Amino acid sequence: MNILRRPSSEAEEEDDAPRTASFICRSVLIIIVAGVLLRLIMDIFLTQAYDFYHWGVIVQNINSGNGLYELTGYFYTPPWGYVLGLTAFFQDVLGITAIGDHITGMFPAEGAAWSTTSTITTIAFNMSVKLVFLISDLVIGYLIFWLVRDVTKDHKKAILGFALWFLAPCVITVAAMGMFDTLCVLMTVLAVIMLRKDRYIESGVMLSMAALMKFFPGFLVFIFIAYIISKNREDGTHVKKTVMFLAAVAVTALVLFLPQLLDGTFMDSFLFITSRVDEGMGTGVIGVIAAYAALIVYAFVIVIVIILAMRMSKITDGEKLDSALFDTLLIAMAAIFIYPPTPQYILLLLPFVIIALIRDRRYLIPYCLLTVGAAVASVSGWPLGLASVAAHMDIINMGSLIDLIQSYTSPLIGISMMEIVSLVGLAVQYAGVLLVLWVRFGERIKTAIRRQTDAERTAE
Repeated sequence: MNILRRPSSEAEEEDDAPRTASFICRSVLIIIVAGVLLRLIMDIFLTQAYDFYHWGVIVQNINSGNGLYELTGYFYTPPWGYVLGLTAFFQDVLGITAIGDHITGMFPAEGAAWSTTSTITTIAFNMSVKLVFLISDLVIGYLIFWLVRDVTKDHKKAILGFALWFLAPCVITVAAMGMFDTLCVLMTVLAVIMLRKDRYIESGVMLSMAALMKFFPGFLVFIFIAYIISKNREDGTHVKKTVMFLAAVAVTALVLFLPQLLDGTFMDSFLFITSRVDEGMGTGVIGVIAAYAALIVYAFVIVIVIILAMRMSKITDGEKLDSALFDTLLIAMAAIFIYPPTPQYILLLLPFVIIALIRDRRYLIPYCLLTVGAAVASVSGWPLGLASVAAHMDIINMGSLIDLIQSYTSPLIGISMMEIVSLVGLAVQYAGVLLVLWVRFGERIKTAIRRQTDAERTAE
């Protein structure tokens, strides 16, 4: 199934349609206003204190003149740290000097959950960081609008694509809680756009930045290479352009890691990997299996992605190649998240599900399951998200919040309400991932089963 292939009747109608309609219109403005208002409410009342505590530590370290890894507190690769550094600059310009306070009233809640802290960041600091996520969400929405319009030449479908992203529950809640995966999505979608427009150096730069923000886009490098080879094989420039793309990926990574290479903290930039493996190694056989399960799954996914890329590299028809690109990206992203993902990771799959949904309504149910399930899972610790409001605003009493946190995180029958909500959300989200693959391959599987059954009956 080619998810972006148009029937001939549609193509004839679109010849008379404007190929470039304005993004800003009444419908888009309504969507933006609704999305911003929802984010404003969520951003105030849902803040993952534990994550923002770390973002505050990083900004404080930067303000004190230290590098990302000179003082403890930063456990990711450099790009997100550079974004926080830029955010710190604008916070100074805006006069946001108070990052947070040690709130003694939160002491009783420490230990109620692994992500509890009594150092609570201010509302102003939280909102200044979340402003980055809002801008990113808007830009991604526009890029999806642009992609859908470019492929379908249909302005209404393009607006629908924008709405499906900007009003998606999980997009709003993940940013509200403080995770920066929207920036990874932004760079990935930009990489795809640049690839389709034959801007291979820019595509390599964006894909490298995306993979260093969160490593999942790194799996897509094989698909990008296959697309370049297929599109440029006929004129004999495929080798040159592939080298240009890979060089851009490598040089970008080198530039981003250059400060760490110079100050000797390069290995520290991979603490988010090594620390988690070490944690798993310290919890017995089950812990070891859990620590390496993802590596096994991802190795399997690499094989799948390479096979998909090899098939795509043999396509010679330009329209089929463009359709195959989105189809392959959808399959690859869904396959990557067969290993149960945390809710923020789903954001990377969502643009490709939206593009598929625009052409095939069967993806509506997977889209709903993904966006609602990931939203529920991401806000499963919602009482903890009220800490900033209780500490810095006269809306919620700190004592009442502590009671709520303790009752919400305390085991009822061996499991807490927070864990129940999280598991329900994750289950719904995971069903969405599996259903994406079922919608894509279900008919083939059922056809293969029918043929096998018919063959067995005939043999009898």
